[in-house]
Formats: sequence, structure tokens, C-alpha cells
Amino acid sequence: MTETPAIGSSYPRLSTGSSAAVARRLVEIVSLCHGETLSADQLDAVRACVGAQVAATERLHQFPLTNDQEPIFTVNPHGGVPA
Repeated sequence: MTETPAIGSSYPRLSTGSSAAVARRLVEIVSLCHGETLSADQLDAVRACVGAQVAATERLHQFPLTNDQEPIFTVNPHGGVPA
């Protein structure tokens, strides 16, 4: 896999071919685990979802963060006491 730094970030960015290889491998794993129970349409939906997730991950990595930045929001469990 070829990596180049993401724009505005020190996080290594995957090349287009590498991103596609990651997506193919993830779909292959799902296929091996659930292939006999998935229809062709469901496998196509998994393929589309995995591709979208890989693209979203690459997009998120374009925004550099430092360790001193506070989160925009926090999550509290249902019925939990706010921190």
C-alpha cells in the first residue's frame, strides 16, 4: 500500500489503489464470514457501505487534531449521570 501525507495532516493518506484494496479485503472478510447467507444484492450493499466507510475515514484524516483539543460533544449512557 502506498501512503502519502493527507492534506493539512501528518496522518499518512492511502493512495486510491490502496483504498480500493482495503475495501476489497474488508468485503472479502464479510463474504467469508457470511457469504452463504448473503444474497448478491446484500453483498453489493455491503460493498457500497464499506467503500463509503473507507472514503469517510480518509476524509476524516484530512483534519489535523492535537492532543490538547477538547471534543465537541460527549456521549452519556441512557439514564446515566452527566459528567
